[in-house]
Amino acid sequence: MRHAAAVIAAALVLAALPCGPAGAWPTVFPTGVTVHDREAAAEGCFLYASLDNGEAGDAGVLHLVDTEGRVAHRWQLPFTPLAGKLLPSGNVVVIGRNNKGAVRRPGVGKYHIGGASGWLVELDWDGGLVFKHVDLAMHHDFAKLENGNYLYLAWEPVPEPLRTRIRGGIKGTEFADGVMFNDKLVEIDPRGKTVWEWHANDAMDVDLDIVGPLYRREEWYHGNSLWPLSDGRIALTGRFTDSLLVVDRGTGGIERRFGSPSFIDAATGRIEYRTGADVLGGPHDVREIPAGHPGAGNLTLYDNGTYTGASRVVEIDRGGKVVWQWSDGHDGRKHYSFHLGGAQRLRNGNTFVCDGANGRCLQVTPTGRIVWEYVNPHMLTPKYQAAIFKAEFYEPGHCPQLAAPAAR
Repeated sequence: MRHAAAVIAAALVLAALPCGPAGAWPTVFPTGVTVHDREAAAEGCFLYASLDNGEAGDAGVLHLVDTEGRVAHRWQLPFTPLAGKLLPSGNVVVIGRNNKGAVRRPGVGKYHIGGASGWLVELDWDGGLVFKHVDLAMHHDFAKLENGNYLYLAWEPVPEPLRTRIRGGIKGTEFADGVMFNDKLVEIDPRGKTVWEWHANDAMDVDLDIVGPLYRREEWYHGNSLWPLSDGRIALTGRFTDSLLVVDRGTGGIERRFGSPSFIDAATGRIEYRTGADVLGGPHDVREIPAGHPGAGNLTLYDNGTYTGASRVVEIDRGGKVVWQWSDGHDGRKHYSFHLGGAQRLRNGNTFVCDGANGRCLQVTPTGRIVWEYVNPHMLTPKYQAAIFKAEFYEPGHCPQLAAPAAR
């Protein structure tokens, strides 16, 4: 009996000792380049900024880093950058945070929404100003078009009669007085003059574009990326309807919808939900795979996995079929970025992935092997740690400042 009592007491002591679950993540991570298979990884540089809400100060840095982890270049900015794109000329276009207030301004203050920006600037390699545009409704993403114009996402209010018809979302979570916002596309010329607009309020369908069940009804679409397609159409991703949209510039109509789990049951009229490979959860960063790259003409995007708890990269053909996907996870450890992120097909067939919420960039082979990884060492705020909204990869020779690969 005495021995049994001692065993029981020892067991109780062991049970009381603090211990972590098997396979738990560490609390300290290495930063910089942590994986590099030089035979399989594409060489080049990637452009990114650490995520910051701009409240701690209105200055930030855009980093250009090579695959060895060395800084190739930096742009110091008088505002907080969200993302940038390096042009073949060596100029960089940057979208960034403008905290100036405005009456009924979406994105900040009374109508706080993630992804607010307001600045769109183009700088030369040395940081000289080439172009500047301010639109306090601007948010998330942009493109510089082949004709020299700029295209960007902006918010505008949803008219009151329309917002009462929008389906889905968490009931009663609109802004004060029932205010909701939606997206528009704005194209401006190099003088800043608006030459074209597209309004999601006019094109979206209340019976097809349904707000997902986990989102507040402060927005209808919440567009977070745009991509001008080679056929003249424009692809968009939106978090609140969990969907990819393809817009016809000529008619303004939505030609393709992909990914939304929400649908109206024809028999009951109720909102129901689907699952499977064709369902997205809060997607980001749609891109068309360029000519000369494996999968050319298909679309890639980053599926954050709002409803599955696991993020993935998805490649979709122009018929809307998933032809490739990747998600990393082993023994209960899932690749998961609840928000942020991106994916970009490279010329050698690898896919450059931005695991945004975790501040990690990587290259994945077509078979799913990670052959290069970089962990962002620049932690700006306790809230976002070293998170990255999105990153852009550039191969050698992309611009005069990035040396072309040596002949073999």
